[in-house]
Parts: sequence; structure tokens; C-alpha cells
Amino acid sequence: MCYGVPRGSDSLPTMTDSDRNDSRGITRRASRVDRRKFIALTGSGVVGSMAGCTSLTGGGSSGSNNAGSSDSDARDFGGAELSVTLNVGAFAEVFKKYLIPKVEEKYNLNISFESAVTTTQLTKIQANPDNPPDVAMIDLIGVEKAQRNGWLTPISDYEDIVTNYSDIYDKFKHYDDTGVSWEIGEIFPVVNTDQRSVPNTWDEAMKGANSSALVPFSWSAGPYLLLMASAVATGEDFGSSNLDIQAGFDYLEQHVKPSVSTTYGGVASAKQQIASGNLDTILPFWAYMIFDMHLNGSPVKGAWRPDPAGIPVAETLVVPNGSDKKEAAMAYVNEALSVEFQEKMSAAMGAGVTNKNAQVADVAKQFGVTTPDKFDQLTYPDFGYIWENRSDWSDQWNQVFSQ
Repeated sequence: MCYGVPRGSDSLPTMTDSDRNDSRGITRRASRVDRRKFIALTGSGVVGSMAGCTSLTGGGSSGSNNAGSSDSDARDFGGAELSVTLNVGAFAEVFKKYLIPKVEEKYNLNISFESAVTTTQLTKIQANPDNPPDVAMIDLIGVEKAQRNGWLTPISDYEDIVTNYSDIYDKFKHYDDTGVSWEIGEIFPVVNTDQRSVPNTWDEAMKGANSSALVPFSWSAGPYLLLMASAVATGEDFGSSNLDIQAGFDYLEQHVKPSVSTTYGGVASAKQQIASGNLDTILPFWAYMIFDMHLNGSPVKGAWRPDPAGIPVAETLVVPNGSDKKEAAMAYVNEALSVEFQEKMSAAMGAGVTNKNAQVADVAKQFGVTTPDKFDQLTYPDFGYIWENRSDWSDQWNQVFSQ
């Protein structure tokens, strides 16, 4: 989970004993021979079964692939191995279920993957400039840092392969085209509505908690919450690089610390705690993390776009400069930008789409999803400001909440 700034139930085979970990701990999928046997036995194959079951998962797919080429005339990469990293949780799951199997079959690729948060993925790219992952999935603060350090390849240099790129809203193309977002959402206060009403403002969310879980400062939402507290305390713009951070710490110590009973380190535990009523508030949480709770009727709701500014999420794909498989990497990116994948993703995650031709799933609309037009109501923080001060802020954060 992490940050950034903008430029302008289908079943698949689960992991089997034939899957394995290599010496780097990267999960490797079963052999292509095994997968093709599976497809032969099921007739239309994995991709066909996914397309035929979209309505069962709440999707509104138009049925178009829009991936730039049909499966029959797609480029064949000869079984080459592509290494990708995936952000955690539902971000990883939708890629493993809907994208990776299709890309492997369509382009004749073997894809190895591992899940890691943005900061870990950045470390891998920095530490292995000649052998980075071929594609990384990072939040926008990571794109800002990676682009600033010259680690990324512009996607616009490969528009002959990334044919869906022209259909992506410009506001989801980032930092000189070095990152492109495939889903959008929000980070917001989450409450148990059996314990309290859904707040309309950040001030109300923070002051009104009786028993809350606090985000770890090492996660992106940690600095987000600090900056938001600073904005609320002073009336300044959340996106400013001149916020009075000490005022934010004072606000957190006075109004948030008394209610904090735990710092959530695991998503599942935090969800169980708030669903059970042991907590009445999580400060803050990612919208997609509670989508399953929305589906099962849990009394857990998010405060969509609270005043003074909602906090956006735009999960992003990048291709590191050091990759020696850039064309295959760009084919993978292209599929993630397709109408087909984005509509399946929206139904599975309750997230918004970035392709102008993709439709947000009805079930996501019922959830309250951030659509591209609503995204304009959200405000990014200054990410350079965060990188410059994050270490010092972390020390003070620990002093405030460890006492």
C-alpha cells in the first residue's frame, strides 16, 4: 500500500503441488503443459469460462476484449519467463485469478510472481537494476520516487503494444507516462454502524471514535493520516507541502490517541475486530478491503469522500528500465488496461475503472465505488514532501503512540 500524483465467481485452477518456490521465494505457476491439459479438458478453457460467468460475479462486461489483438493473432513470446510483482491482498488476487492465466495463454509466457508492498518492490528495483522484476505493481508514491530516480521506462514508448493506453483517462497516466493506473479507489475512515454513525468529516471520524485501530506509519496511510490531521487542525490544504505537521501531531495526541486500542498489522484481524464490534473505527482503511464485508451484509461502512478531502488510491503498473523483456512486459500491462479485465476487476474488488470504455460493475456502484468523475473530488498529498520527511515523522509518530 502506498502513494502518488496524477499527470493531468469465476473459478480458475488453484495452486497445486506442481507449483513451487524458486531460490528467491518467488511463486512459480504449474507448467504450461499442465495448464493446457486443463484447458483441453474444459473445452472453452479458463478464459472462456471466465467470460461466460461474468454475470455471476456482478460484472457488467460488454463482452469486448479491447486488448489490441485477438487471442488467435497475439504475439507468441515462445514460453519466455516474465517476472512480476503484485501489491498485496485483493490487488494480487484479481491478477492471479483473471489476468496472469490469460496473459500466459494468449502470449505464450510463463509468469512468476510474488506479492509485496510498494516499499519492498521499490527496494527490489533499486537493489537489482540489471535484473529487476519485469513489471511492478506499486502505488503512486512509489512511481514518483522511481521516476525521479530514473528507474522506469515510459509506457508511451510502446503504444504499438499497449494499444489500450489511448483509452485510459489522462489523469491515470503518471509521471511522464512511466506509470499507468488500472484501478481507482479511496482510503477512508471505516466504522461499525452498530456502534456509531458514518462520519461526514475527518474531524468527526477522528474525534468520535471510542475504540479504534490505527494504521501502521510504515504503510502509506500512516503519513496520510498525519497530513490529514494537520489539515484539519489548521484549516490548510491537505495537498500542501507547507502543512504545520506539529499541529497534526498535537491533534492526533489529543483526539485520536485516547481511543486507540491497537495498531492493525494485518487486514484480516482488523476486519474481524471491527465486524465483531470490538472496534468502532479503523483510521484509515482501503475501500477495497471492506468490499467483501459489504457483500456479506456486515455492519461496516466507509466514509466516502469525507470533508475536507478524500484520499485517492490509483494502483499502478510500471516497467523498470532494467527489464530485458520489455515487449512482453508491455503486453502484460496492455491486458491489465483492457475492458475485459477492468470490468472483472471492478466486480471482484468493488473498485473503479480507468479505461474510458469499461463499465463499473453494478455491485461496485452499490458499494459506493469511486468512479473516474468522483475521483476528481479527491486530493493527493505532496509525495516529495512525504519522502523528504518520512523518517523524522516516523520517529515522532512512534513517540506519540508508544507512550
